[in-house]
This record gives sequence, structure tokens and C-alpha cells, in this order.
Amino acid sequence: MKKFSLFLLILPFGTCIKFISAKDYKISQNANWMITLNAEAFHKSRMGKFIMGKMNEAPDINQKMQSLKNAFGVDLMEIREIYAFGTGEKDQGTAFLSGGINSKQLGGFAALNDKVEIDEFQDTKTYTFQKGVLGILSKDSVVVSSNKELLHDSLKTESGDKKNAFHMFVDSIGKKQDPIISIGANLLKVSKLEKKIKPEQEIILRKFKNMLIFLDETEGHIRISSFLQATKSETANHLENIFRSWPSLLALAKGVNEELDEVMKSVEFTVIRDGKTVGITTLVSHAFFETKIEEEIAKNSNISIKEDSK
Repeated sequence: MKKFSLFLLILPFGTCIKFISAKDYKISQNANWMITLNAEAFHKSRMGKFIMGKMNEAPDINQKMQSLKNAFGVDLMEIREIYAFGTGEKDQGTAFLSGGINSKQLGGFAALNDKVEIDEFQDTKTYTFQKGVLGILSKDSVVVSSNKELLHDSLKTESGDKKNAFHMFVDSIGKKQDPIISIGANLLKVSKLEKKIKPEQEIILRKFKNMLIFLDETEGHIRISSFLQATKSETANHLENIFRSWPSLLALAKGVNEELDEVMKSVEFTVIRDGKTVGITTLVSHAFFETKIEEEIAKNSNISIKEDSK
């Protein structure tokens, strides 16, 4: 699930990664991971307003965002949706971005590259570089891929195409969710394709099929919903028991660690199970989240001041 060059060019600040609507573009049958961001919902959320407010207080970030807009025509504050997916192979992926993009300006900048190959595929103007491809979908929407083949494949995919097992799992769980951010993967396949899996890890990963994480919020909490699909009912049963025992196990450590005690006062857990799929929902209070962010900012500020004074 590696970042790929052109995607990094457009999103240099690691913007949290639903984008171009899934009605228009489907993840490839070969996809083993996906990341989505409903940026409109993010900006309207309490969490989003708080984070963006802190970013606006940082002059260097504001300057970089303005430079990105001036140079490439990409306004991170106006992006509506991002939808990224890939097989899991190193530096291989595709992302659709909607809103906040001046496609004409971005295309004009791309055309300035001496080694760019400008072409057209299915009424989509494409710009192919040594590393990465850019496709212009509309006046404010683009698609970026690691290579031309991946981009063509993503544009050919239609709503009625046959879905792979991972995609079917995403759809089955996603119907009940309206996430700000979602992250999903076939854990074993992605780990194998990235070639970072150890023998002992493979034994564990073979017990599971897919994983999904959704992030949204309630009036008082940030909600993180995690789902693991097991290969056998027995594994799902063990996983359910482990999840249900977490609060009790953590409670046993009360008084041992002050920071852990503070976390437990501000976090709630709920466990559900549907067949071979086990889910755990974690609620983190907004007040706790915001306090911790403020503390980290203050800590980093103090470190910067000390370094500057040397």
C-alpha cells in the first residue's frame, strides 16, 4: 500500500486519506487495498474544524498550501473526495480526486515537462511521466496512477463489473457506514506483495481475509469502527473473546500508568460479531482528542524554541 510518486506530488502534506463517487468508478478487481476520504464531511465535522483550525495557525503550512495552489492549481481546502486503491505491489496504485483542482492549470504545468507523453484514452487527456500518469476527468477532477496500464484499467472499470472478494466485503460493511475516512485491505495479499511478511506473521494472517477501518464522529466522540473477517468461525469466536476482554484487561492495570488511566476515562469500546466478521467500535471523546493535540503542539513548540536558542 505504498505511496506512489505522482500522488505524493499532488498530496505532499499527507492529507488524510469517499472521493469520486463509487457510482462512477469502482475499485479494480485486482485491488487488495483502498483508502477513501469524504473531505466535505471532514471539513464540516468537529474533528475536521479543529484540525484545520490548528493548521491555519501554522504559517509554514499555510505558505505550502498556497504555493501548491499557485503552482499546480490544487487547493487542498476545497477537495471534496479522494478514492485510492491498489493491488499491494510496491509503488503501484491509483487515486481519483474530486474538487479543489484547477485541471487546466495542472495540465498546463504537466505539459511543461520535456519528457511528458501527452495522449488521450476514452475521452480522458493523459500525461505520462517517467514515474506516474495524470488523467484529466473534468474541470476539477483528476485521476493519478503509477503507470499507464493502471490508469487505463481504472477508467475501463464500470459500475456493473464483477467484484472481487475484497470489494464485496467493503460493500457489505460499507452499506451500514457513512465514514469520513475508510481504510481497507486484504491483509495477507498486501503483506505478501509488499514482500515484508515473515513466516510467523503469515501463519497469523492466514487466519484472516480482510480488514476495514471506518472513522466518523458523533456529537461527543470520534468513532473508529474496525472490522476483521476471519477464515473460520472458530477464529472469529476467539477474536470476539479477545476484543470483549480488552476493557477488563486494561482495567486491571489501573493505577500502574497515569497516561493509560487517563485514556481509559475517555475511551469506550463496543464489540459486535456477524458470522465470521468481528467488529470493535472505539469512541474517543472530542475533548480528550483536542487536549492531546494541544499538548503535542505545545511540546513541539517548546522543542523548537530550545533548538533555536542554541
